[in-house]
Order: sequence, then structure tokens, then C-alpha cells
Amino acid sequence: MNNITLYLIIGITFGVLLGYRKLKASKQEFHNSIKPLNNPSKKPFPSLWRSILRDRVKFYNRLTRDEKTEFERKVHVFLLNVKIQGMNTEVSHEDKILIAAGAVIPVFRFSRWNYANLKEVQLYPDQFQIPDSTRMAHGLVGWGSNEGTVMLSRKSINEGFHDNTDNKNVVIHEFIHVLDKQDGKIDGILGNSMNDIDLMPWLHIINIKMNEIDFGTSTIRDYGAANRAEFLAVVSEFFFENPERLRTEHPGLYNALDSFYSEKK
Repeated sequence: MNNITLYLIIGITFGVLLGYRKLKASKQEFHNSIKPLNNPSKKPFPSLWRSILRDRVKFYNRLTRDEKTEFERKVHVFLLNVKIQGMNTEVSHEDKILIAAGAVIPVFRFSRWNYANLKEVQLYPDQFQIPDSTRMAHGLVGWGSNEGTVMLSRKSINEGFHDNTDNKNVVIHEFIHVLDKQDGKIDGILGNSMNDIDLMPWLHIINIKMNEIDFGTSTIRDYGAANRAEFLAVVSEFFFENPERLRTEHPGLYNALDSFYSEKK
């Protein structure tokens, strides 16, 4: 073995170990930052809210009876702790329940999770202007002066929950970004979920699948090739809307996502 090969092996090994240490540190920081939440009283979950879940949220309908009760509790907790602010529009019960459902879906299996750094969801009637930009968006995670804010378009929310087979849901998408950001940056690596698995296979899957999208040989929508963060959000939408199809068409990717989102905290 020559010196160049030896240095290369050492460098790769050091990089992997450093990555793992950062992931473990971020998970410890996450556990240390969990804050007490306002929890629902013993009052029954409103029947109107349950009807909205039954009529609009496919994920909820796939759950067992006990799981539905837990899902309802988490929806109620979310609504007690996160303000939903209408931006030149009124916020309806349906708006609130669909936003809360989309926020709960990615973290439903995480028993200790809460959106500790989320302060407000801003609801716009349709697409809105990105702060400090001329571009428009349907969903956005805020930064800078808008840190702790998620911005959503009502039109896109309704479209996402109207068609549960198109693998697109703006609420799930943006809350995957919030989840991704919990370890400090939006980079397609869930530092709070991935420290107990091998990080390198996940990065390998990302590279393969993004290349397939670029070459037009994938059933994952094109936006997934934008960058690693968007890839995670896009394939997570696919996973939660059509898990069986994802398992059939992309079994390795399905298994990785199932490991991430089934992790009990």
C-alpha cells in the first residue's frame, strides 16, 4: 500500500467519524432542548376536527384506532403551541387541522418530539413573495428575521390533501425541512434520526436516486434533484402519501426512510 492510498483511507475514516460525532452531538442537543408543552385537556377531540381528518387525511385513515387517538392528541398539542396566523385571510378550522396534520405526520412515531423552535405558521391565500426577493413560493421555512416561521399557501395545502396519490403535499414538504433544520442546517441529513444507522449508505442512496432523476429514469418528481435537502423533502412526501408504491419502486430508499421515521424517540 503506497502512502497516497494510506492517507486517502485515513482521511475518509476521519471524515466519517467526525460526521458521526456531529450527528450524536446534535441529537444530544435536541434532547436537551425539548421544552414542556401545553397539552390538551381531557375534553374530547372535537368531532368537526375528526371529520376533517377522516375526509382529507389519508395517513390518518391508515392508522389503527389507538393510533388515531394518539394522532388526534398530537394535532391538538400542535394547535395549542403553534400560532397559525392568517395573512390577509381568515383561518378556518379546516386550515388549522390540515396544517397540524401535515406537521404531525413526519414525526408521528417520535414520542418525545416537539417543534421546539417553531413559533408561527403564516397562512397566505395563494402563492406569496419570498422575503427580500421578487420570487414567489407556495411554502417556505423562514430564516433571519423570519426564523421560527413556516409560510404556506392555502391553495397548495388544499391541493396537497385533495390528491393523495400525486406524492406532493406542501405541508409535509415544509415540515420535513423544519425537521431537517433541527440539527442546525437544512442539508438532507436528519441528524436527530440518523446517528444510529450508517450515514454513508444514505448519502450513497441520495446520489444514485438524484442521478436517476437527472437522467429521466425515476418515478421521483424532478424537484428531488435540486439538492439533498429537497431530495429528502420530496421523497418523504412520496413515502407518506404512497408508501406501498415507494416500497415497490424504490425498496432501498423506502427502507431507509422507514428507519428514519419509525424511530421512536
